[in-house]
Amino acid sequence: MKGLRRQAVLYFLVPAAVVAGALALSVPMGLLTVRTEGLGLGHLLLLAVLVGALLVPPVGGYRLTIHLANLLDEVREVIRRFGEGDFSATGLGPAPEAAELRVQMGETARSLQEQLYSLLAEKGQLEAMLAHMAEGVLLLDHKGRILALNPAAEGIFQVRREEVLGRYHLEITHNSELEERLRRVLAEGRSEAVEFTRAWPQEQVLEARLAPVYRGEEQVGALMVIHDITRFRRLERMRSEFVANVSHELRTPLTAIRGFAETLLEGADEDPETRRHFLSLMHKEAQRLSALIEDLLDLSRLESGRVRFQFGEVALGELCHEVAERLRPRADQAGLSLRVEIPPDLPPVRGDRDRLAQVLINLVDNAIKYTPSGGEIRVMARPEGAVVRVLVQDTGIGIPRSDLPRVFERFYRVDKARSRASGGTGLGLSIVKHIVEAHGGEVGVESELGKGSTFFFTVPAAGPTRLPGEE
Repeated sequence: MKGLRRQAVLYFLVPAAVVAGALALSVPMGLLTVRTEGLGLGHLLLLAVLVGALLVPPVGGYRLTIHLANLLDEVREVIRRFGEGDFSATGLGPAPEAAELRVQMGETARSLQEQLYSLLAEKGQLEAMLAHMAEGVLLLDHKGRILALNPAAEGIFQVRREEVLGRYHLEITHNSELEERLRRVLAEGRSEAVEFTRAWPQEQVLEARLAPVYRGEEQVGALMVIHDITRFRRLERMRSEFVANVSHELRTPLTAIRGFAETLLEGADEDPETRRHFLSLMHKEAQRLSALIEDLLDLSRLESGRVRFQFGEVALGELCHEVAERLRPRADQAGLSLRVEIPPDLPPVRGDRDRLAQVLINLVDNAIKYTPSGGEIRVMARPEGAVVRVLVQDTGIGIPRSDLPRVFERFYRVDKARSRASGGTGLGLSIVKHIVEAHGGEVGVESELGKGSTFFFTVPAAGPTRLPGEE
């Protein structure tokens, strides 16, 4: 081509260890001719080697940097997958430099996986324990906010977990004394216990035990364990009332008997009529005392489960007629009409005949006591699915609505004076309740003051089903 001229060029090829190929260096011969006059061939070769040595390391370093960057990207990806719980990704490519790192990453993956499985197992055990605890458990932070709670706590406070997490415990406990004790636990780091009562949404007596929670050396919150002791306190109160009632009920006839005896000893026995009158009263009080003791023993045996029921097939219609005939003289004496209304196709029931008779006698006897002369008492029964319902209806004085929930309690009397005068112990309906429930039935009452009452109970119809306590 025009304008171009030929010139000699000197090339040097230097092998590069870190790259595939060789490094080529070229220098125009003319330049060397001008600049290197007086230099020998050895000097020229040395100059080329020096130039190559200056250029090769940067190229090799760049290649090595790319290689290490790729390796770090692989390590970063493996660590990311570890964080997501995937411990299978331990491969780092075939590079010889990664061999030792691959071994270490594999060991780390196995160790992390074992620790994770151990933590998950412990977490599952803890959740199972908390889920089946009868006590309510709340985990609170250092400000008293709810971090966690178990199902029992949800039931005690009648809340749902998702609604209360993050809220202050006072929003569900509603007790300032509990808050004061919690602040003391958080401030002083020692356990506390407090008993408190909640009136809403229902009356509850609760016992709270508070303990500090630490993370290392730092106190980060408190654990609150709630025991619902409502039933325990109610039973305690009932026991106390029972002892007081028994003492009172026993004292009354004993006092009367002692008084009559003292009167006779002071000379009243000289008059035959007076003596007979006092002896009659003493006999009546002794009978009442005997009946009370028998009922107490019977109730005690029923409540403790020491009564052995003889279950069998019972013709309930026939039993109702027998009880009515047994009590008819008393009803006639009180001026009352006593009728039995039983359908001819009434199925037999499964139960203890003597105990069912005891239930009927108690209910009919009560109806006679509380029904004025000229009134009516009806004993009825009818099948209702798998059970037979028995009703004792009267036209008596009735029961106030406020007293209805308590009529089956021990020693509870609607008309105390009239009950004692008629020889009642106050335990009959409580005994009725225990006997019916032992048969797997239910007992109840409907009443209107001044118009009469209807007591009823159910007994399972005869069939293959085994009853509680049946052998």
